Amino acid sequence: MNAVTQPIEIALDETGLPEGQILADSIRQWRADCQSGQFKIGAATMRGPRLDMEVVGAQISSGEFFGYRLQTWLAVVFVDPDGVLASILFKTESLDNFDELRRQYRLKGETLLGKTIRATMSKRASRANGESYYAVEFEVVSNGKYAAAIADFRQRHYSPALFRLLSGPVENGNGNGHQTDGQAEPAGKGQKK
Repeated sequence: MNAVTQPIEIALDETGLPEGQILADSIRQWRADCQSGQFKIGAATMRGPRLDMEVVGAQISSGEFFGYRLQTWLAVVFVDPDGVLASILFKTESLDNFDELRRQYRLKGETLLGKTIRATMSKRASRANGESYYAVEFEVVSNGKYAAAIADFRQRHYSPALFRLLSGPVENGNGNGHQTDGQAEPAGKGQKK
């Protein structure tokens, strides 16, 4: 039987989480809402202008998400402040800011793994229309409290397959897909791999 069609029992009697362990049975989706300057869990749960995360992995790909045109996105899988395995997407200036932090640490001979990275919304003014928006800035603030659990998770479970396929013909949630050459398909023609 296909694993996708088998039911998955939800353990409702399990509570709490041992110190330093991560909840990895499902991935929590975070969003950087750069219009409001807030990080959100899902589409509606506002959590404020800062997000501390401990990176598990990151990948840069192209895709169409949240109503945006085809562009480059940074997908980050991380452990959030609650100890939950999570993911978030960044684009444009925020992507560049994360990449610069990674570059700085690489030049120092250090990795971002095992560290707590603080993502902070920073207000900007658009030169094009004068309206304001937020970009995400990143800084390392401490050693990570989930470093051992993340190292164990990476050794046992991590692979690039953890990242949702962000390129190739996929449905983008807008009713449009895109081909690997970046050309948009007519509405309803997107395919999932």
